[in-house]
Amino acid sequence: MKQKWEIIFSGVGGQGLVSCGNLLGEAAAQEGLRVAMTTSYGVETRGTFTKSDVILSREEIDYPEALAPDVILTLADVAYRRYAPQAGKDTILLYDQGAVTPMDSDAPQYGFPIRDTAEEMGNPASANILALGILLGKTGLLEEASLCRAIEKAFASNPKVVEKNKAILRRGIEMAAPSKA
Repeated sequence: MKQKWEIIFSGVGGQGLVSCGNLLGEAAAQEGLRVAMTTSYGVETRGTFTKSDVILSREEIDYPEALAPDVILTLADVAYRRYAPQAGKDTILLYDQGAVTPMDSDAPQYGFPIRDTAEEMGNPASANILALGILLGKTGLLEEASLCRAIEKAFASNPKVVEKNKAILRRGIEMAAPSKA
């Protein structure tokens, strides 16, 4: 892993983006990294803009928000429109192709059928976990086992949810893997 990663999870309320940040932070802490996270969301519970900034670092973190994001993951068009223009040529821009209409950007962009795949797997509420798997598969920033342990800890009271979420995480990692053509 490089010294520091700045990640923005963005979308609308109810998509589980704060949970993504929590799981990523827990997994990073297990690997001995320093973690900072900030969240921002509308006053309504669902449907308004939301984001979670996660900073992972080997060194001390001096500011808890992503100023030069390495990765921006968006699950809603409103979030994509807000953050895609901030993406530089070294930023990885990941988005749900069923929810976002991409626009020109200097950043490398990767659209995935996130919501559709989660629905096909019978668990539309876990689209966020699928997106987390895609992020992991595209960047390799943490070990899959660390994220699995974070899922086990977060959902310890429901073993069926643990297994479903681990399967959907694995599917996201596979979706992001480069094709062997």
